[in-house]
Amino acid sequence: MATPFADIDDLRKHWSKLPFEDEEDAGQKLVEASIEVRALYPDIDSRILSGRLDPDAPKLAVCRMVKRAMDNADNGVPSGVGSVQESAGPFAQTLNFTNPDGNLYLSKSDKRLLAAGRAGRQAWTIHPGGV
Repeated sequence: MATPFADIDDLRKHWSKLPFEDEEDAGQKLVEASIEVRALYPDIDSRILSGRLDPDAPKLAVCRMVKRAMDNADNGVPSGVGSVQESAGPFAQTLNFTNPDGNLYLSKSDKRLLAAGRAGRQAWTIHPGGV
């Protein structure tokens, strides 16, 4: 098994309100998030070793993944509420969550952070009728 990209100390730097009682679960989620990142980006370790990717990039991505999966607001309602619907009578309220099951996932920002560099790519257009 490969070393996780981040440990509990890294996660605590990223998420200072990590509850102490959740650290064991968070450690396992850091392992799982690292496995997921390596599965989606099989060349990530070689890009880090060659200097093409800063090792802090996957560290940040897995910390973000774990925080999204575990973060709960102080009132016990998970963060990441997608929408709220309220009514005054007969007193209805509906919350739709973006990650109700606490799954680990990469955001668009995380994917951009981990993607291979754009060096060597060029913009091009297709002209009707040839060049």
